[in-house]
Amino acid sequence: MRTSVALAALVLAATGSWAMAQPGPNYEGSLTRNAPRAEHSFDLAAGQVVTLTAYGPSGLDTVLTLRGPDGRQVAMNDDVAPGDLSSRIIYAAQRPGRYTVSVSGFSNATGDYSLDLFYGADVGLSYGSRTLQDAIASLSRRQPEVRYQVDLPAGEPFVATTVAVSEELDTTLTLISPTGETVAENDDRGDGSLNSQIVYRADQPGRYTVVVGTFGGQGAGEAVLSMAIDPNAHAPFNFDTITRSVIARYEGQIDDRTPERDYPLDLTAGQTILVMADAVDEGLDPVITLNGLDGFPVALNDDRAVGTLNSAFAFTVPTSGRYVLNMTRYSDGASSGAYVLEVSNVDAGVVDELRAQSENPVTLSGPMETIETRDFRLMYTLRGRDRTTPEYAQATAEAIQRAFDTQIHQLGWSAPVRDADGRLRAYIADAGEGTMGYMRGVEVIFDNPQTAAVRERTASRTILVIDNNLSEGRDEGEDPMRLMRATAAHEFNHMVQYGYDSEEGLQWLYESTASWIETATMGEDEDAARYAVTDFGAPQLCWTTTEDGHNYGQWTLLQSLADRHGPRIVTRLWENAATLDGLETMTATLGEVGTTLPQAAETWRIQNFARDYLMAPRIDGAVSLAGGGKRSRSSMSGQIQELGAAYHQIRAGGPQRYRLDSRGGLQMTGLGVRNGQVEVTPLGSDGVFNADGYDFAVVMIFNPAVPDQPGDCHDTRYSIEASPAQAAVNPATSRVDARHFRTPGS
Repeated sequence: MRTSVALAALVLAATGSWAMAQPGPNYEGSLTRNAPRAEHSFDLAAGQVVTLTAYGPSGLDTVLTLRGPDGRQVAMNDDVAPGDLSSRIIYAAQRPGRYTVSVSGFSNATGDYSLDLFYGADVGLSYGSRTLQDAIASLSRRQPEVRYQVDLPAGEPFVATTVAVSEELDTTLTLISPTGETVAENDDRGDGSLNSQIVYRADQPGRYTVVVGTFGGQGAGEAVLSMAIDPNAHAPFNFDTITRSVIARYEGQIDDRTPERDYPLDLTAGQTILVMADAVDEGLDPVITLNGLDGFPVALNDDRAVGTLNSAFAFTVPTSGRYVLNMTRYSDGASSGAYVLEVSNVDAGVVDELRAQSENPVTLSGPMETIETRDFRLMYTLRGRDRTTPEYAQATAEAIQRAFDTQIHQLGWSAPVRDADGRLRAYIADAGEGTMGYMRGVEVIFDNPQTAAVRERTASRTILVIDNNLSEGRDEGEDPMRLMRATAAHEFNHMVQYGYDSEEGLQWLYESTASWIETATMGEDEDAARYAVTDFGAPQLCWTTTEDGHNYGQWTLLQSLADRHGPRIVTRLWENAATLDGLETMTATLGEVGTTLPQAAETWRIQNFARDYLMAPRIDGAVSLAGGGKRSRSSMSGQIQELGAAYHQIRAGGPQRYRLDSRGGLQMTGLGVRNGQVEVTPLGSDGVFNADGYDFAVVMIFNPAVPDQPGDCHDTRYSIEASPAQAAVNPATSRVDARHFRTPGS
């Protein structure tokens, strides 16, 4: 990977605009040793904006260079962003004439390329959009904002988007109504960049003002501003426009001492209520649930719109009686703060209005094509930034159907909630920077109709998205089709999970299960092996640590359980998640097979040391040693979290007595490798172990404490003193296969 070059070239020094925006031609070709550069020419008028995008369908790392009418270079780009090997230039012509763009490979790399030319600022609008104006805003401390006037029609989504041309420029957008009222603002559009976007639907036509500025009034540089009408854009729902009559208002505080509150509500059949929860400050992520007469949830919401953590739902009461409104916080974290909770009477149509906001979360950039399999309806396009090929679309359709057949029909999982047409919905689209795919909840159904014998509490209907270009940002030589199949297995399993429980408190279970299922569904077409290295590299961290990547990397715990109790135990975890929550989900499942979480975790930590997995040859790493790999006979120390392990290498030297000093109930185990096996010798807090005769030996420190809540992790310090022993050596009690053993730390 090389350093990313700025996204776009330096453009007009003064504010300018160009009204035309339309897709231009697409060029495809191959770079070879004899022809390492391809050139394409086009004409631009002065001030006209153009977007040039190139990528390698088979993983080529492209470089774009743009030359003006005089032959001089005016723009160059290597990578759109860190981890993205495609290239993009957004440029405004300083003079009219014929421009030439050349496509080459980084470090003279060769391969196939695809080049899109778009007349205007290509900011990801749908194919049905029409541009009102493209402009170049020049910002400085002397001119911290630039204003543009635009005439907006009523009822159509207006989209204003900035793309920073100058590196590190953090833009802001403000929309002002004809009466001078600020009706929309945005800092970051949420795609990982510092660019901004406003989507707004005007109630009345008129002349509005778009203000481009910089965050905090600081920074200088230039940005492209795109202003368009896009009928497929989703404007945030304006709750202020709902006619309502407040019938109850509550204020309170959610924190560790009071993580939830209940409010009884006496409701009447046919009554429609709107419940809105707003955090007083940004510290709280509120979640609201309405429980019915039998105690089961009937309405629920976490985030009511993109860009806000506040919550809202509308519900029409089927039966008169006492309902209970629960106010809590998002389970993945411990947010705290004050809140205001309002319950209002509203028109019954509000239920359908809110449902429609989340029904179509993906808008493709071109005309939609469809492939139907037995269980899926896959949508894709051949145009715009979401474009793919018919061959890739067909292969994706086959992969998601294979994932369904394997996970549902062979492994025995329950099918996810289907759309009204009886199929599951999937898309091929630009999933976003560094993302191979994702699953998104569309509607909480509560009880999955696919499971007649079980009544789930928060089953959800979902959609699945597979990235349209998995060659971008991957290791050179990586097969994008293999990544697609791994992603299909992973993201489909998230759909399955949401058919059991979309609000499981044991958040670790979501990504660890989806990673584990890749190996069970697609065989060598998996991407989970590389995740395991994250957990191997920091085994002292607790199970369910919130450190990045460990929820993916700890899939080996599920494999360890499956090795001992069969793969059915992973399915049972999710079956229990439908009615249980948090740590109870895990402890109840392990109790069914006669073990406990500390016992299972200790076995897992030993298995990780031995690399006793069929998948081990694909895992490029081994557990890390404590103490930086230093070997010592007499003294060792460190710290360890709940259900974590630390491995201290020891030398041969005859029987040694190891005494553990710790207040946390930690335990020691001697692990020695010889004859293709790891011999396991329990030492407790005071035991004798002899490393003589082993190829490699460690004392493993294990913390059997279970976190109070998932992710609630704390360090426990320990020290060990070793001395020559006269007492008998503790006996090895078990052995673990070490055919895939690798020296720790390597």
